[in-house]
Amino acid sequence: MKPAANVIQLVAKATQVIDEISTLGPSTSAELAKAVEEPRPSVYRIVSALEQPGLVRRSEDGRIELGTQILHLGEAAADAIIDRNVLAGQLAAVQRQLGLTASFWIPRNETAVCLEQVDATDVDLFELSSGRILPMHAGAASHVLLAFQPEEVQERVLGAAPYEKLSSRTPIDADTLRNHLEETRRQGWRLEVNEVVDGIAAISFPVLNPDGTIFGSLTAAGLVDQVLLQQDEARDVIAEAARILTEAMVHFTPKPTARVLSTTTSNSSSIIAKANALMEALANERISTSARLTELLEEPVSSVYRMLATLAEAGWVEQLGPRGAFRIGSKLISLSGKLLNDLDLRRAAVPVLRSIHEATGESAFMCIRRNTRAVCIERVDGKRVNSRLLALGGSLPLHTGAAPRALLAFEDRQTWEDYATIVSQNADIQFDVRARTKFYSDLEAIRSAGYSLSDDELTPGIAAIGAPIFDHKGHVVASLSVSGLREGILAEPEDGHTVIELAREGARHLSEYLGAQAPAPARP
Repeated sequence: MKPAANVIQLVAKATQVIDEISTLGPSTSAELAKAVEEPRPSVYRIVSALEQPGLVRRSEDGRIELGTQILHLGEAAADAIIDRNVLAGQLAAVQRQLGLTASFWIPRNETAVCLEQVDATDVDLFELSSGRILPMHAGAASHVLLAFQPEEVQERVLGAAPYEKLSSRTPIDADTLRNHLEETRRQGWRLEVNEVVDGIAAISFPVLNPDGTIFGSLTAAGLVDQVLLQQDEARDVIAEAARILTEAMVHFTPKPTARVLSTTTSNSSSIIAKANALMEALANERISTSARLTELLEEPVSSVYRMLATLAEAGWVEQLGPRGAFRIGSKLISLSGKLLNDLDLRRAAVPVLRSIHEATGESAFMCIRRNTRAVCIERVDGKRVNSRLLALGGSLPLHTGAAPRALLAFEDRQTWEDYATIVSQNADIQFDVRARTKFYSDLEAIRSAGYSLSDDELTPGIAAIGAPIFDHKGHVVASLSVSGLREGILAEPEDGHTVIELAREGARHLSEYLGAQAPAPARP
């Protein structure tokens, strides 16, 4: 029997391997063995154990990268620290009133991590998107988080000058940053222009814990002129939303999920599998005592204590006070953000589209939503016929065609109603407001079937299948479509898969790449 110390050391090494993958990006076993100073066979075994629960996975070229289980643990970590429904509501309210990108940031290891974001209607701010990480010396969100931190934290950051220059007005020396922090504390908020991205400005307000310490920063950002022209209104709107979030923190109590913990993993002889089972239990419970975890895992109390201590030292678990309960650590939010930043749906879609094209000879393409339209962002043309209505870069209204309807049908009912209201007022779009009942009924039918069908709808003789692609939150983010002569699209082959099956399987594969649970969920 292996000594307990060696077993726990294996858990520590496993978390170290994940840290190195996060830092290095997709890596070989040899590179990881060098980074963690372990023999290659030991790293092989660690990676194999981490692959089983999805904490790491293999990329197309065989390298080891972060797995999508990290995304789910990151979501659970966020759910344990803030009411996500209230947060989403306030971010949506800020975005709706100002037309700016609204985001919420928390401090993590002297960086600012974007916990949640609602995009503006006209500009996507990729450097300020969900999961992004900013240094504390740059940006309104970072300055708010740092200005209200304890003095020793501020001095560590100030002592790290000179700083990296991100754009034309990034503070790069300690005196400039100190002045910004003093001004932020005095005003109680921060406006920055061109500090993170040239051409972008942001306004940020603090959100506080019940004890008055800083919890996060609520930020609105957009093009410089857009922000400066409405900065007075923006301050009022963001300040009110920050006040509501601060008040919500006083009453926030995380609620456990309804999921039942599977004992299959926890009964495994692998210590890494047991540690993952502990993390899953915390994800379900949101906040849990060691006694409750011991009961759930059916493990000796001493083993659970050792795993908790090791995971806490690695930042995967946080304890609320010296003898308090435990929750998933905010480090998982950072790791999740790193993975989200590295995901490339277009790159992942290319081999899937080519495979469908090779199997059918038909056009295969992927669309994403942009406001009221579906935009084709990747495409492989058919061998026999190509519809020109949705070429690469082209777009269609969301209620027209298979790919667009697959995007809209798996949104919530309120989104359907908002879309119907908008397009019914647009003279350029053929949409009869009196036909809404049938419109909603058709979308419900698509949700039930799991795919959409367009037959002779846009071009005579052409049919298409559209299947939704979901992310790790269960949100539809894209659609995969196959289009061609209706005889080929709707045919029932004597052997092999139908086009419908190929489209759905391709969409399922891309959903799994993004971390969607199988089967890909539909939003209520």
